[in-house]
Amino acid sequence: MKLTPKQAADQERVSVSLIYQWCAEGRLPHYRFGRDGRRGRILIDPADLEKFITECRKERPSLLAAE
Repeated sequence: MKLTPKQAADQERVSVSLIYQWCAEGRLPHYRFGRDGRRGRILIDPADLEKFITECRKERPSLLAAE
């Protein structure tokens, strides 16, 4: 089952506007039904959302790493 932007935002605990922004920027894969702009419907595959969130992870550099 695909997620609406609100469901995706609730799942990842981010704002709905951030989900729309990621979709508009082409960073988050999604399905768009209807016309461009404010008309239509956006649906997000949960697997795509999980992959996107995983790719956003930034590791903290270790202060004790051998140089």
